[in-house]
Amino acid sequence: RELANEPANVLTPAVFADRVAAMGRAAGLQVDVMDEGQIRAKKMGLLLGVAQGSVLPPRLVTLTYEPKSPVPGGPVIGLIGKGVTFDTGGISIKPADGMDRMKDDMAGGASVAAAICAVAALGGRYKVMAIIPMVENMPSGTAIRPGDVLTAAKIGRAHV
Repeated sequence: RELANEPANVLTPAVFADRVAAMGRAAGLQVDVMDEGQIRAKKMGLLLGVAQGSVLPPRLVTLTYEPKSPVPGGPVIGLIGKGVTFDTGGISIKPADGMDRMKDDMAGGASVAAAICAVAALGGRYKVMAIIPMVENMPSGTAIRPGDVLTAAKIGRAHV
């Protein structure tokens, strides 16, 4: 809730990543934070595309919970939360009514971070991974355009 209540000029993608990483470390989770260069190296075009209209660089945070006593053969649970710290809609700008609430587009990412920390605190018996892309979606001359084709990621030879 504290994260979701922050104004967008305070909770930038980098600050959001730092705070979620600190939460994860405090909970005993494995934490990986990718900066813009690492995101670019992985060819994560969708995340970069949303970010390209903003002057604020994106982040991608992965939190991993490894149980001490896992259920043998148990599944890996994946959680993904949208971390858009402010969403104007980019070039396809959203209506002015309610624009002040567009800082709430990161609430899914904050909820996923809180959920995996709760799993760790409760000693869950399944491995859980949380992935939170963090970005600001703003209009500018460099923003993506309707109809642009973006690649999600390049992993080895495959495109996702």
